[in-house]
Amino acid sequence: MSAEALVERLFGQALGSLEMATVWLGHRLGLYDALGEPGTPAEIAARTGVIERYVREWLEQQAIAGFVSVADPSAAPELRRYHLAEDQRAVLADPDSPFYGGALALLAGGCGAVLPQVLEAWRSGTGLSFGAYGDDVRDGQGLFNKADFTQRLVADWLPSLPDVDALLRRDGARALDLGCGVGWSTISLVQGYPGLAADGVDLDEASVMDARAHAVESGVADHARFEVVASDADHGTGRYDVAFFFESLHDMAHPVAALRAVRRALRPDGLVVVMDEAAEEEFAPDGSPVERLLGAASVLHCLPVGLAEPDSAGTGALFRPSVLRKYAAEAGFSDVRIAPIEHDVMRFYVLTP
Repeated sequence: MSAEALVERLFGQALGSLEMATVWLGHRLGLYDALGEPGTPAEIAARTGVIERYVREWLEQQAIAGFVSVADPSAAPELRRYHLAEDQRAVLADPDSPFYGGALALLAGGCGAVLPQVLEAWRSGTGLSFGAYGDDVRDGQGLFNKADFTQRLVADWLPSLPDVDALLRRDGARALDLGCGVGWSTISLVQGYPGLAADGVDLDEASVMDARAHAVESGVADHARFEVVASDADHGTGRYDVAFFFESLHDMAHPVAALRAVRRALRPDGLVVVMDEAAEEEFAPDGSPVERLLGAASVLHCLPVGLAEPDSAGTGALFRPSVLRKYAAEAGFSDVRIAPIEHDVMRFYVLTP
């Protein structure tokens, strides 16, 4: 890449970073929600409690960026009426939309907020717990996969795995969701399989508290239970039909120990499903946008989280299939197959004990 091309890329990334920060502001201040009805800057300010001058500047910037629509751009600044077009609303104001992008702003904002702590972790050779990244990363991670879990997990993904689907449908079926986060995967499982009981475990207490609240709100607290438990803890013997790692295994300090614990916890014909980053099979420079995203996320978040505990495997987000196969073999699994599920940034595996 030439110097000119490289500096142009950096300029575009700086622009993107700044605009993403304005999306974070809009999300946290409720500005996108306030645009549910068209309004002038003063009207949007009244709906949010933010002073009109800030709101007017934000609305103009958002319109310049193409994130918000304006009905009358030639009107006086205080009289212009702003709104969200349908596509803008799907990306910026509807967390149930498969196109929702607000989660990306929260994740970026959360990582940016803790950069000094990340810097210190790098200098000292330590890590940073998931909880240390704060509310933005926890909320952003939950929202990032929410639409997939609530709309595709049971309707599309699991039916494409007939052996897993059959295990979840049998009488007395139990599932274990490791690294469950704020609970949407566990909740979606018990909603989609009425006879299923599911346990979600996560090391982050705030995530588990959110998951419990979401289960109550969703009316499934009797079937989806959540506990603060490490994934490599003892989960019992022969208790579960299926265990799931939804974008969590690469963050775990001790992935082989977690897989061993899960293998012990499975019933004789049980299976493990892993959904994790769709990193390329092999390292190569000048990677795809997905590979670049995974690399940056690993540097700023995933690797520090993994290194927050002693004797960490230090996996990171560039979690290549060969690494997963190695971990599974060390944990005693006899087979790893890549599942026939299409996804832009995730890869799915089924592990057989």
